[in-house]
Amino acid sequence: MAELFVNQGKEYADARPSYPPQLFQFIASKTPSHNLVWDVATGSGQAAKSVISYIVQKCHSHRCE
Repeated sequence: MAELFVNQGKEYADARPSYPPQLFQFIASKTPSHNLVWDVATGSGQAAKSVISYIVQKCHSHRCE
């Protein structure tokens, strides 16, 4: 079924609104440490791409079948 959406990925990414940088600045200001983040099922990855600028070490989980 995924093959039905192969050509729409770029259009989706271009049209989807992004989160404001102030959101991640606020979250970072409320966390005591910025040493580690665990990326679990974050969907399109937009938020993950923005938040990693505040994090020292990154960990990712992928779905396994």
